[in-house]
Amino acid sequence: MTSAAVVVVNYNGGELLRRCLASVLAQQPAAHEVVVVDNASTDSSVDQLPEGVTLLRQPDNRGFGAGVNAGLTATRSPFVLTLNPDTELLPGFLAAATAALDADETLGSVAPRVLSAEDPARIDANGIGLTSMLGHINCDNGLRDQDVGSEPRAVLGPLGGAALWRRSALERAGGFPERWFLYWEDVDLALRLQRAGHGCLTVADACVTHVGGGSIGRLGAANVFYMARNHWPCLAGALPAGLLFERFPAFLIAPLRAAFLYARGGQALAAFAGILCGALLVPVALWRRRTLSRIGPAEGAAKRLRALMLGADANRLAMKAAS
Repeated sequence: MTSAAVVVVNYNGGELLRRCLASVLAQQPAAHEVVVVDNASTDSSVDQLPEGVTLLRQPDNRGFGAGVNAGLTATRSPFVLTLNPDTELLPGFLAAATAALDADETLGSVAPRVLSAEDPARIDANGIGLTSMLGHINCDNGLRDQDVGSEPRAVLGPLGGAALWRRSALERAGGFPERWFLYWEDVDLALRLQRAGHGCLTVADACVTHVGGGSIGRLGAANVFYMARNHWPCLAGALPAGLLFERFPAFLIAPLRAAFLYARGGQALAAFAGILCGALLVPVALWRRRTLSRIGPAEGAAKRLRALMLGADANRLAMKAAS
């Protein structure tokens, strides 16, 4: 089995971090390296870490992507498991995930089956996707675990807070994007990995529970702000040009629709501020597109992404029907 490093990015994780690390250290075979990158927590979550865990204290909180990149620099294993502190690995997780990534050298990542910690019989995410209308989804969200097949299937990418990555693929794609602070970095990275020719498959036997919003709260103001802010610039900076032009009306509408739904949920100010800041970031994102050609050709990626979008459309309908 190829060795794997585990990188947990923590910010005020508290008891959630302790439970996460206990589940990591209980895996058999064990991870080769376990690193906690602490983004300047103000609680006591990293005061007494278990033996065998390396602590990297960051001087300030520069977000999830920057934390992951610090962990990548500090480790050497060919595979890297990234985790949020509000996750817990079920027995056999690491063996199943690494076996799946080992079996196909074209894969850049595998998407474990992320279960809701509140109701482990239901799925939180079975990877992530983009619909043909450029909306972001957590695949199979809310569906019952027993009703979702166990066969591997292609998805855009894994949920960043519980994902196993091939280090060489990450390096080719440019590593984790640090500009988003929170949210959409997994979409950005998945799009660049697809451009580099590295796909992602789901792994039903690699199961992990997820609380959601463990550091900043689920659908709080900060959550909504970053989700709304990062939508436009992420797509503008990473989507293949052909798809961007082809789906331009959807590109304009999707972030506005999402912001409207957030506003209806009681976070109008955060949603409006996020949309405004996101629009201001689009020119910078378009400038950054010049680096995409170094990763790989757009034609093959666009074809794969169109197929994945159709799969995401079908999945969204299935989730809506079950809700």
